[in-house]
Amino acid sequence: MSETRTEGQVEGQAEAEEKEQAKAQNAQTPEKEPLVREKTRWKVVRVLLEIVTVLFVIAGRSAQWVNEEWGDLTLDEVVFTMTQPLKGTDSGIIWSYILYAVVPGVVILAVLLILYLGFLLPKNPPKGQKIQDENGKKSVIPAPLTDAQREALEKDRAKKNTKVRRAVRTWLLPACALAAVIFGSIEVSGLWKKLGVSEHINSLGEDSTYIEDNYADPAEVTLTFPEKKRNLIYIFLESMEVSYTDKESGGLFDTNMIPKLTQISLDNENFSGADSGKKLDGGNSLKYSTWTMGGMFAATSGLPLKIPIEIKGVGTNFMNTQDSFFPTLTCLGDILSQQGYTMDMCFGSDATFGGRRLYFSEHGNFTFHDWKYYTTDGELPSDYKVWWGFEDEKLFAFAKDRLTELGSQEEPFDFTLLTVDTHYPEGYVCELCPDVFDEQYANVIRCSDDQVSEFVEWCQEQPWYENTTIVLSGDHPTMNKELCSSAAYDYQRKVYTAYINAPIEPVRDDYREYATVDNFPTTLAALGVDIDGNRLGLGTNLFSEEDTLIERDGLDYVNTELQKASRWMDEKSDLQEVKADITYGDYDPEKHTITMTLSNVTSDQVDSFHVSMHMYGYLVNNKDYVSWSDSVEEEEGVHVVTIKIPVTQAFSGRIKIQPHCMIDGVRGIHLDTHYYYLSYDEGGENAVAYQCNRYGEELKEPTMWDKVKKWWKGVWPF
Repeated sequence: MSETRTEGQVEGQAEAEEKEQAKAQNAQTPEKEPLVREKTRWKVVRVLLEIVTVLFVIAGRSAQWVNEEWGDLTLDEVVFTMTQPLKGTDSGIIWSYILYAVVPGVVILAVLLILYLGFLLPKNPPKGQKIQDENGKKSVIPAPLTDAQREALEKDRAKKNTKVRRAVRTWLLPACALAAVIFGSIEVSGLWKKLGVSEHINSLGEDSTYIEDNYADPAEVTLTFPEKKRNLIYIFLESMEVSYTDKESGGLFDTNMIPKLTQISLDNENFSGADSGKKLDGGNSLKYSTWTMGGMFAATSGLPLKIPIEIKGVGTNFMNTQDSFFPTLTCLGDILSQQGYTMDMCFGSDATFGGRRLYFSEHGNFTFHDWKYYTTDGELPSDYKVWWGFEDEKLFAFAKDRLTELGSQEEPFDFTLLTVDTHYPEGYVCELCPDVFDEQYANVIRCSDDQVSEFVEWCQEQPWYENTTIVLSGDHPTMNKELCSSAAYDYQRKVYTAYINAPIEPVRDDYREYATVDNFPTTLAALGVDIDGNRLGLGTNLFSEEDTLIERDGLDYVNTELQKASRWMDEKSDLQEVKADITYGDYDPEKHTITMTLSNVTSDQVDSFHVSMHMYGYLVNNKDYVSWSDSVEEEEGVHVVTIKIPVTQAFSGRIKIQPHCMIDGVRGIHLDTHYYYLSYDEGGENAVAYQCNRYGEELKEPTMWDKVKKWWKGVWPF
């Protein structure tokens, strides 16, 4: 024990001598200023400012990227995209976001670090030794420095402690952080406003009776038709906006892309009033009417296509899975068919898509002359398909033939067309398209301007035209993200509108604010129909003196109310959730296949299934491999799908499988998303496979606790 104490005493004495030597060394150079390390709190402040700068730059660039990538989008679309699993997202989109939003933030951080560490911050001396005296007081003994070390540090400090560098060192990071905060806040707030996030948040959990309170039921409104009923030609113009005109006409451009349609609207009626000069007016697309089926529904029913969000497996573009389409509503087609009109409709696409065939069959009993009709009856080859079906050049040729037949009959007719060449993203370039603009989409729009105006002129030369009203209306604003990117946030984009050869004149002579729902009663008025009260659905007869809902309540208020839950609309929709029993088989390493079975589908409209398979990391032409497989009905109501897995290269990763409903040959909603993990060598050897979740974790049999949680979730009402 005494020997141990002696060694401890020796070590303590040596440590004390080292401390005394350090003090003596410092005491020998009292004339030199001690080299103090930067305080920790200033490091923390600097790091926080760097984090703020980077985060706000990324936030601002992210908001810009959303606008650049998706253009005119809705909050629902953004939420849907953000809630999808990151794994499996298209790699091109991910890299686009990283390069656009993340890289600038990282570059700015790197530049700041280089500036501060290399040019602005004096080098710190080595860490000193922390000591504690007999009273518990802590202090730091500076690390001993050689003359060369001290000289280098002092030289560095003298260089970096100039007046200019001190000022830059002090204010650069706060200035960058402030600029980043301003930039990020402006961009995010702009996107926030554009998406209507505040209104959406305020409306969460709220029910609104606005629709039912303002709904004028056509079944209860007295409609008086003229003794000689007028024909109707209603042309829905795909993505056609007033915005395409020149600035003098109320558009966004120096050169008018639709000069002929502009003149048609000026020569006829668009409800802009006498004092607007050459400025065109048009309809606003309210919430839930900003896509084709939504726009057509609004114009013919006076309502937004709003369905209950809790119904899974049914989107507004997949109403074709339903057995009915708002069955209790009375719409424009119902009214005209009851009045003895011949109801005819012509599309350059398949009428089944989006539920159009279902809606216009149920509400008007229309006869459809669409892509499927013309490729079946021999007018077009059975395998003919361009763009969405056939181009507008053929659409108008078919329409002329059909109108010649209808015009020779005694009964009045309702002939509805839907153009397609101007569809998002860049339109379809046909043989008639001019080459007058730098952008393809602009040339397609000009081509549509030529074709529509020529068709109207042809109609005006026909013997039946005198007793015919023509309505031209865009179905919704374009979804092209670039063409109208110059529009300011407060610029209201409206669809092109023109009422031609109506037998009445507007009572009011002011610039009207209206929406596409107002087309419903206005179209009937343009046929000479007297409407008791001048309102149908949520629409107002624009030829009357009545205010529209927008004029009375304001566009923002109307959209906010439409966004809220509406039990009345939920009941009117009568939607049924689409489900099926799906069994996923294990991977077969011999045949390199996965077999799945679908049965007991709840929709009578579904006749088969089309299954997509996406392999992440199995690259073909530098893109993830994607394939489609069709089902085979092995027995009534039981559909089997065999998915072939490619093995020409080694693979290790996830695959995603999504079964889609097929209705009359048109692909509809996907019912489910399922994942497998696969790993094999080239040729498929040494395969490892199991079913997994979206993160690649192997699926296991549910435990008793899992079953209890599932049961409780079904029982708990909240």
